[in-house]
Amino acid sequence: MNLAMEHIQSKINMLRCPGCKFNTIILESSEFLKCENCNEKYYIFNKNSANLLANKNMSTTKREIQRFWGDTCKQWYNAFDEKLDRNKLVKHLQYMEEVFSYRKHLAVTEMELKTLQGLNVLEIGSGGGAHSALFQKYGANVISIDITPERVLSTSKKLSLLNGSKGVAFLSDAENLPFNNESFDIVYSNGVLHHSENTEKCVEEVYRVLKPNAKAILMLYSRHSAHYWLNHFVKGVLTGAIFQYPEYEWLGRITEGKPVYGVTRNPVTRVYSRGQLVNLFKKYKIISLRKYNFDFSQLPIIGKYKIRTSLLKILGHKPHPGGIIVYGAPRLCSSRLELFLSQFIGYSWAIVAKK
Repeated sequence: MNLAMEHIQSKINMLRCPGCKFNTIILESSEFLKCENCNEKYYIFNKNSANLLANKNMSTTKREIQRFWGDTCKQWYNAFDEKLDRNKLVKHLQYMEEVFSYRKHLAVTEMELKTLQGLNVLEIGSGGGAHSALFQKYGANVISIDITPERVLSTSKKLSLLNGSKGVAFLSDAENLPFNNESFDIVYSNGVLHHSENTEKCVEEVYRVLKPNAKAILMLYSRHSAHYWLNHFVKGVLTGAIFQYPEYEWLGRITEGKPVYGVTRNPVTRVYSRGQLVNLFKKYKIISLRKYNFDFSQLPIIGKYKIRTSLLKILGHKPHPGGIIVYGAPRLCSSRLELFLSQFIGYSWAIVAKK
């Protein structure tokens, strides 16, 4: 075994070729993985990341997704990653966990961090890799995927800095996961699958790779939320976008910020009611559905003029550094009133569903 590739080699038995769907992936050299069935080569980026994307016939929408989210990765993570070392990573993971605990975030509430030791955990849509690094810190055997090369490399760096970590990050498509059936104890995804070209296919793939009785722990956006009805919907009407495009497209165009390094806007955003989620996860047993994630900056005038930010600072609230590693900047924590309202009008569904 090439010791430099030990991390990837340790996951080989879990992989299947995203092209021919056979479990015939081998580590051919330090440069690429190879499928012995169809001879397709998948190139290795570094000791714990590789390209496992079947991209010969990628759709225009998927390429737009890559470009937009690659742009946001540069905006949010590049400056932080450039100066990152192990000590800084450990410190910021602790900060992030503090913020997430206060906000009752999916990553520390539904995930139950102290139970992750030894479990095979797949994160779909790893972003900058902070969530995967947190799970690895608690002893999970982590595999992360993202369709965006920049985000895969950002995740790879964070996983490689943790002592004893064999976590890996793959460039991959959630609609065509490069893993064998029944490979994972938990599949985790935070706010990603609703940005996919085909969310239904993603949910089917999650089901396929879960072990029997294993859990999907996911966040998807909530339709019946203050953010959707009082902000996004109103903006869609005022701009006329709601009359020109399908919902996922106009909603994509007005959410998730603006590109800085290119011109591609976010192509896809979807929102779900409780009934729509029940239908989406009809093959699963839904364990829990919980709303969270509301603050007053999600409201049009308050958000635009940063009234909430100014008021909280006057009241003595300080931005918490826990936001830096995951949002690219310190974050003001929610007030008690916002936390209370979140369970009714929050923008995020925390979903736990069992296979």
